Amino acid sequence: MSKKISYEILLLRSLSCLSVAMVHAVMFTTWIHGQIDSSILNGLLMSMRLFFNAGTPIFVFITVFLLAKSYSDGFPDKFLWKRLKYLIPPYISMGIIGSFYKVSENGLPLTFSNLAIESLKNVFMADYNGYFIIIIIQFVLLFYFFRPQLNKIPLKIGLSTSFLINFAYLAFFNFIPPFGIANDTLAQYLWFNGSVLPFIGWIFYFFLGFYCGKHYDKFVVELHRYKLYVLTVPILITLTMIALKTGGIPSVNSSKAVTYLFLVPSLIFLIFFVSSKLKSVPNFIGVISDHSFGIYLTHSVLMRVFQEFYIPIAPSINPLITLILIYITCVGAALLLSYVLNKIPFGKYIIGVARDNSKFVKAKKTTTSTVQQKAAH
Repeated sequence: MSKKISYEILLLRSLSCLSVAMVHAVMFTTWIHGQIDSSILNGLLMSMRLFFNAGTPIFVFITVFLLAKSYSDGFPDKFLWKRLKYLIPPYISMGIIGSFYKVSENGLPLTFSNLAIESLKNVFMADYNGYFIIIIIQFVLLFYFFRPQLNKIPLKIGLSTSFLINFAYLAFFNFIPPFGIANDTLAQYLWFNGSVLPFIGWIFYFFLGFYCGKHYDKFVVELHRYKLYVLTVPILITLTMIALKTGGIPSVNSSKAVTYLFLVPSLIFLIFFVSSKLKSVPNFIGVISDHSFGIYLTHSVLMRVFQEFYIPIAPSINPLITLILIYITCVGAALLLSYVLNKIPFGKYIIGVARDNSKFVKAKKTTTSTVQQKAAH
């Protein structure tokens, strides 16, 4: 693995995974403490959630970026099988496991019928945080079946058209209330899931990843050419989004808000730019990147378990302390769980396969250190 690809992807995977975990840590902190009296603290938590919501779009962007960069001319044997076999089983497994806490949170008895209903909702409606796998699968299929056609679409047309389609789609679901198709609860449920699952709600990230991967070398050159914009635009967009959010625009509190079509690309460009300047990355970044899939899938389940330990002590500690505790303990536990299950033959089909990219980082550091020592002598 080359330095150029490893550091960028390691950073993108690890930071996007940690960002999603932070979003849920903020949510669980507010649930644990209930009403938080400090307006400053409320504003801080809202701003953190708003910013770190960008993690999921970045995570799915990586899929197409790597596909376009690695398979621009063709596919190896069993291309689809090698990917789907590590995507579909964990998605189903964690959907079934998630049904247990869904039944409990809804205050229902733990019966087979209730578990079956929640499992079916999780699997067929992606009614849990594993929905990102459905997006990834759609991206893989789109790239596999339409790669020749994609190669014929000019960059400016592809990006501009996909942005407009994505913007219109999300804006519709962000600002238009559900039609009278059912009772309010069911209508809201169908409206939310209807906008999340189809690839059209993520199509701009697909084309962005495709062109960044296909024109990788030129892409990196352009980032350095517009360095000032790369460094400043993410800050300006974030501040604008915070200002809009204080006014309730949009009302959606997730990465499916239309405003992320502006923030996410700016953050991706910033991460690529920063990684291109790095001579090495910390080992823990490589480890988190390797287990990012498992961490993403399991951290919110673990937070539901760990919150039971923090609820009794919540009145006596600052919410920020709770945030730090639940974040570190649950991300750490998710990492450990991914590591252990990947040591078991069938574990990767439950939690997702762990990569081994971090060993390349360690090997490069060792090689670099050896070269420097020889040069010193």
